[in-house]
Amino acid sequence: MDWSRAKTIFIITFFILDIFLIYQLTNQKNDNTFDLIKETSIEEQLKADEIKVPKLPEKPTKETYIEADAKRFMKDDLFFEGQEISIVNETFVQSLLKKPYKLKDEWEVKNVDSFVTENVFSGSQYRFSYFDQDNLSIIYYQTHKNNPFFQNSSGQLTLHLNENKEIISYTQTMLENIKEIKEQQILTAHEAMVTLYKKRLLKSGSEITRVDIGYYTLVPISTSQLLVPTWRFSIKGQEDLYVNAVEGHAFQLSDQDF
Repeated sequence: MDWSRAKTIFIITFFILDIFLIYQLTNQKNDNTFDLIKETSIEEQLKADEIKVPKLPEKPTKETYIEADAKRFMKDDLFFEGQEISIVNETFVQSLLKKPYKLKDEWEVKNVDSFVTENVFSGSQYRFSYFDQDNLSIIYYQTHKNNPFFQNSSGQLTLHLNENKEIISYTQTMLENIKEIKEQQILTAHEAMVTLYKKRLLKSGSEITRVDIGYYTLVPISTSQLLVPTWRFSIKGQEDLYVNAVEGHAFQLSDQDF
């Protein structure tokens, strides 16, 4: 064997391998640097537009689609003293309180929660969403594993107040037979926020005050629904913005959209 020649071949081979490894490391470093520059660029743009962003949740990173049916209420479900209750089309409950329920002048959500838990069928499954001051209504959304069904007319509780800030009646709908299907990776809250910014839904000077994950109806099928994991961004003094956490579709809704 010509050892001199073999040695030369080995040296050349290792030299080529070194060059390849250096090339790979350089590319990886450049990619990481580019990603950092892109992220920094977004943060700088948000700052330049005076958009205030809170600390965003890091979880969840996985979620499931869910299927659900509209609940058909039975009279036996709705036996509460001090209420006149009627059921419309099996799925819509109307209740009139015989005696108004007084809230404090400066009421807090926990005060309303107490009423809902004690006076509404499966009240613990609903979570406060917002106060509609124009219509003197307090809106609660039904939840699944503490995640709300956003703006869903089939899973909503609406409390009606009089001018004395007393609850005088409520309406209720509910989803049941909830099934989780197909768990998968979802957009992070940060990625969803960037989507809103790139779609120009985050206006200059706006402030994000709340970010949470829930479900939005993707496909309504008669009395059944297919719901998709969705990020909600509440903008102070404006509206709620939504991002489909699976497909990345961004949208906003008004109260009249449901």
